[in-house]
Amino acid sequence: MRRSVLYIAVLLPWLILTSNTDTRMVLNDPLSIPLSLSANFGELRSDHFHSGIDIKTGGATGKEINAADKGYIYRIGVAPGGFGKALYMRHENGFSTVYAHLDAFTPEIDQYVTEEQYRLKSFSVNLFPEKEKFTFERGDIIGLSGNTGSSQGPHLHFEVRRSSNENPVDPLKYYDIYDDIRPVIDRIYIYPLGHGSAVNGFPQKVRFRITGEKGNYRLTSPLPVKVWGETGIGVSTWDYINNSWNKCGVRTLEMKLDGKTLYHHQLDEFSFAETRYLNSHIDYEEYMESGVHVQRTFILPNSHISFVEKSKGNGRIVINDDKEHRAEIIVEDYNGNRSTVEFALVKGTEPAELPEDTTWARVIPFGESADINRHDIRISFPRGIFYDTLLFRYGKIPGEEGLYSDIHHIHNKMVPVHSPFTVSIMPQGVNEQYRDKLCLVYIDKNNRSYAGGTYRDGFVSGSARKLGSYAVGIDTVPPVIRPINFIPGSDISGKSELVMAISDDFSGVSEYEVTIDGTWALFEWDPKTSRLIHRLDDARITRNSVHTIKSVATDTRGNTNRYTTQFYW
Repeated sequence: MRRSVLYIAVLLPWLILTSNTDTRMVLNDPLSIPLSLSANFGELRSDHFHSGIDIKTGGATGKEINAADKGYIYRIGVAPGGFGKALYMRHENGFSTVYAHLDAFTPEIDQYVTEEQYRLKSFSVNLFPEKEKFTFERGDIIGLSGNTGSSQGPHLHFEVRRSSNENPVDPLKYYDIYDDIRPVIDRIYIYPLGHGSAVNGFPQKVRFRITGEKGNYRLTSPLPVKVWGETGIGVSTWDYINNSWNKCGVRTLEMKLDGKTLYHHQLDEFSFAETRYLNSHIDYEEYMESGVHVQRTFILPNSHISFVEKSKGNGRIVINDDKEHRAEIIVEDYNGNRSTVEFALVKGTEPAELPEDTTWARVIPFGESADINRHDIRISFPRGIFYDTLLFRYGKIPGEEGLYSDIHHIHNKMVPVHSPFTVSIMPQGVNEQYRDKLCLVYIDKNNRSYAGGTYRDGFVSGSARKLGSYAVGIDTVPPVIRPINFIPGSDISGKSELVMAISDDFSGVSEYEVTIDGTWALFEWDPKTSRLIHRLDDARITRNSVHTIKSVATDTRGNTNRYTTQFYW
């Protein structure tokens, strides 16, 4: 009976990487248990491509993490979000490996990190130890798996990077895995790309359902798709790996017309500097509406992704004759399993009527900057922020209860931006003593979220990363601090940890500090559970004594709360 895990069966019991110098590096499996994946390299995530593989740990923490090869630790990260506790290891032959969301490091690394945290008086640290300080042989235990940082469940995030530029590369490129499942092609989308373009007579994108099996798909309708003007194709697709039912990404995507390749990408490596271009690669509007990642097979003018091949026309289709043309989409996983969908395209007719669009306020070419200045709002878009030319729309409505300005509609959330832009909104009816508590608020339907900003020269100004509705709000409520696993004044001699809760209902906790008997104490912060955890250590506090604990927490708007109590330990 086959076990319900994905075995990464390596021909040699290791991972082989080769560099441009034709030397090679041998890496062991990073876990001492059979490897099972929940995510692969390059998967489409929110605002980024996945930079490694996620390895399951059976829903548990504390699995032994092994050094991939002989090398040294060149970086150690500890943070409440992101990678949480992470180790970065440098190997010979120009490659590095990353082990993220760990629960603990080895005792010697743990001791070093703790000493640095106490020296810096900070839970969050980014450390770069000397090359000789932490060296390991291949297969040595370097830590234990966990669920720290932004992890949504126990697992190991594992990366292979080029040491020269920190570019992540696909670890599965060097594995011989057993996988015979073909990728899934779920739907095809066809887009009119120019003014007057149409799909089946309509001037908007059309979704097409798919049918088929064993990697051979077709549209449910046998009729040719009628296109007019410049059009493009998108595809919803994903992959499965044997014995793992998590949806994974595909490695290659190709679009052909009459046998000629018009679009092709192969995702084996990318740079972190380009990862946000994912938003130009997908149909961002569809993702925001339905949560579905639709990959374009045409390139937007201001999209710059290194693994996407540039070509004449960049995947855009124009049919000028009366012949039937064959479009083909080909997707492939790393093991060479392939799926295709074919369908016919013919020249259609222009749409019967193009609605006149008079709602836009300004044309913003994708390569230009733009400033919008009105008496109560100022918006500054830097050069190159948009992936395509934008017919920018703006409007406003009266503010609601709890807001201190009108609600300003800065275009809409369906259009992505590549870099931050500046928003400045004039507040209304605010007492002068509360100006430092004012902030920008992002409004999406009935939800309000903190959007930063500070008051200066009559405006609340901040840096924004998404279009949509903004207003001025206020935050005067400090964070909440309370004990979790002890009663104030109680005897906790039998406990090994102190646990407290720290939370803020709007702008978020900016900083916190806890002292025990007047001395800074290390409390690890997990925002997922709003917990602060201190491991009691008689090397730092005296046993069999009454201790005073003082906690201070401040949110992003400077609201501060203090909590003082005692315990016996």
